[in-house]
Amino acid sequence: MSDKKTGKASQYLSDKDVTEAQHPLKTYLFFALVGSSILFLSLVFIYFIWLNHNFDSIVFQMPKSFIVSTVVMITSSFTLSQSLKAFKNDETKQLLITLSLTFFLGILFTGLQIFGWKSLYEKGHFIDGEAGYAFLYVITGLHFLHVVVGLFYLFYLCLKAFDNWNDPIKALVYFSNSFEGLRIDLFTSYWHFVDIMWIVLFFTFLFTL
Repeated sequence: MSDKKTGKASQYLSDKDVTEAQHPLKTYLFFALVGSSILFLSLVFIYFIWLNHNFDSIVFQMPKSFIVSTVVMITSSFTLSQSLKAFKNDETKQLLITLSLTFFLGILFTGLQIFGWKSLYEKGHFIDGEAGYAFLYVITGLHFLHVVVGLFYLFYLCLKAFDNWNDPIKALVYFSNSFEGLRIDLFTSYWHFVDIMWIVLFFTFLFTL
């Protein structure tokens, strides 16, 4: 009898894992990231076509704030990965710390981006000027928008983690809810995508402008 119950429990957990693996939100996120990838790659492709005909038209120096923001973005991906580990290990304090740190790094990234654009503007590189700089403003601006959207959701995750801090009952319910883990897992995938996309854009402009 106990073997039958064990078998049913194992089957239930197996079915649950399959259901979570096939969650509709994962499919939605996948297609959203594919769409964003196509958009970015299309703009970069158009930029390379322009560059092929105007290779010697501008002299560019990458703003130092863009270099620093790259390190910040990579670090934020690492801290967010720790958040996912903290959730799986039911570590309330660690989850709150890593999510909050990731949020802070995201805010720092946006500040560095704005400072970088300001630096370009002060050097006379305007969005309505040389086409190469127009591409830089538009493509990095689109990436900036992705980061800002992510920060809004990350702030929500921070609030959820803070709400369970020092409350064992809420924490128990929170960590027992697999959907809460799915939220962090999906956002981690999104943030890693934003991170990788920035690295690609950074080196694209670094070695071509």
